[in-house]
Amino acid sequence: MIISRLTLPELTQIFNKDAQSVISYFIFKAVISQPELIKGQVTNPIQIPKEHIEQWGVQALGLNSIGAGSYPIDLIEKNQKYGADIKMLSWGGSKKQSGETSLGQKFVDSNLDKLFLEKRYDDIVRSWVKILDDKFNMLFKNHPNLTNIYYFIFIRDGKKFHICGMKVDTSSFSSMITGKTSRDSVWVNNFIDSKYGQIKIYKAKKRMELRLLPHQWIEDNLVITFDIKDYNISSRDIINLTVSERYKSYKDDFIKLFNAYCNYTEDENK
Repeated sequence: MIISRLTLPELTQIFNKDAQSVISYFIFKAVISQPELIKGQVTNPIQIPKEHIEQWGVQALGLNSIGAGSYPIDLIEKNQKYGADIKMLSWGGSKKQSGETSLGQKFVDSNLDKLFLEKRYDDIVRSWVKILDDKFNMLFKNHPNLTNIYYFIFIRDGKKFHICGMKVDTSSFSSMITGKTSRDSVWVNNFIDSKYGQIKIYKAKKRMELRLLPHQWIEDNLVITFDIKDYNISSRDIINLTVSERYKSYKDDFIKLFNAYCNYTEDENK
């Protein structure tokens, strides 16, 4: 397999206690910044921009951001020993698949529609092998000291967040082979163990995308989980509150949420 899963000890060696504390802080900031729901409104999923997720990695792991344009990774260790692509996927729970995330930029072969029409699925996969090889060859040319490449995935699970990690064997993209096919999609085998996820190339999107099976990662103890069970921000109609009431409600939420996510109590730290 091109992707190998990081065990929990391997993952916590990278995301150590200090890094996890920083992630907890940023989860707090993300949650507190979500717009309040009005009374009777259905809960909205927590939205966090990809650029913010990258900055979580910069701050928590002490990495530099290099994810500009065509690079296949977002972050690089300051001594350039390893690089990482960091992403967030949504998940609806149970044994469902996660949402999708793109592995690289758009498919550049202008004949992709023709390849699908002619059912040349092996050629489609080979074209993507070339895309990945070209991207990583450019990366290693510009950063010759890189020895390891990782995917770090945050899984958004309601109020929970999970982190999992994967090591990428960039010398093995040629082992990708065609799996099942349809008129507008090709599944790719040998990239990730099908027990944990799948890779799929889309005709319409012109992308190769990754989905995970988070329940399996969780059951096999391969994730770091951030779980705040008992805290809810109350629904309120902001327009009906005075400025003073908005300030007080936000301050109350801030204190409760910071205590919950960051394990901090003001009275104990005076």
